[in-house]
Amino acid sequence: HAAAARQLRPLFQVALPVVLAVVLVCLAVLNMALVKTWPGEPEDGVLWQSTGPGTPVVAAAIAVGSVAHLAGIHEKDQLLTLNGHEVLDPKDVEKALHSSTVGQRLTYVVTRNSAEVPITIELEPMPTVRHGLYYSLALVGVLSIIVGSSVRLRRPNDPATLHFFWLTVAFFGVLAFTPSGRYDRLDYFFDWADAVARFVLPPLFLHFAFVFPDRPSPWAKSDAGRAVIPAFYLPALLLVGGRIVAFADGLRGSHSSVLLQRIETASLIYLALCLLGGLALMLRALSRLRSVTARRQLRWIVWGLSVGAL
Repeated sequence: HAAAARQLRPLFQVALPVVLAVVLVCLAVLNMALVKTWPGEPEDGVLWQSTGPGTPVVAAAIAVGSVAHLAGIHEKDQLLTLNGHEVLDPKDVEKALHSSTVGQRLTYVVTRNSAEVPITIELEPMPTVRHGLYYSLALVGVLSIIVGSSVRLRRPNDPATLHFFWLTVAFFGVLAFTPSGRYDRLDYFFDWADAVARFVLPPLFLHFAFVFPDRPSPWAKSDAGRAVIPAFYLPALLLVGGRIVAFADGLRGSHSSVLLQRIETASLIYLALCLLGGLALMLRALSRLRSVTARRQLRWIVWGLSVGAL
């Protein structure tokens, strides 16, 4: 069995990046097709919720600058009727919006301070992906995972190429995956794939900067480095956990929206810190390299990283 495992290991090391890259690229093509064919839905910019059967439907959160916000809908307004039809459940609002068109005017009757207030809202299109920009970024993502796979295939026994491959997978996920706006199960998969890739990319890159290029007596391989480097990934785990909490049923309304906004802000700060930290490490390595070829390669990486960070 041990001999068979040793024989299969090289095959596994070669097959894994190829299979994974093919699967991910196919998913990216599917994602691009969904983005292209989804026309978008009309929306009012309000998160309508109720606490259970028999309880009123209230405005739990309102997007700033949305048509509902401009028309005068307030948080905690109770929705009585929509276009003359009684509203007993948030699904009644969803059905009304699904059967409407962008630009159509709907009359909402809400209660506020014990008074009934009629408000007319002209539906706006749900924000959609900017197609030209998305397709360009997705192409860059596909090229990156192809490069990562080819590097891994050329040197399958080098641990550094495996790290680089996973780095390109995360970069690919950030650029190639995005929700189209349908928000069915497949769309939620792309949404989470994009989010997880964005959370994992910063520590993967910072970790990569500690091990590339090769250094004599590298800190990453010391006892202190082995103990500290896993902590780079802790913020990513916290961000994923926070996003799971925000999507859980127990956290509703504006609290969930605020938490999601804070998670997005924290992820951007995390990315910026890791990019700047990695850039500083590579600049330090560049000043110490003696090989002309290695300096030339690292100089290109530093320039690309600087542009990417900006």
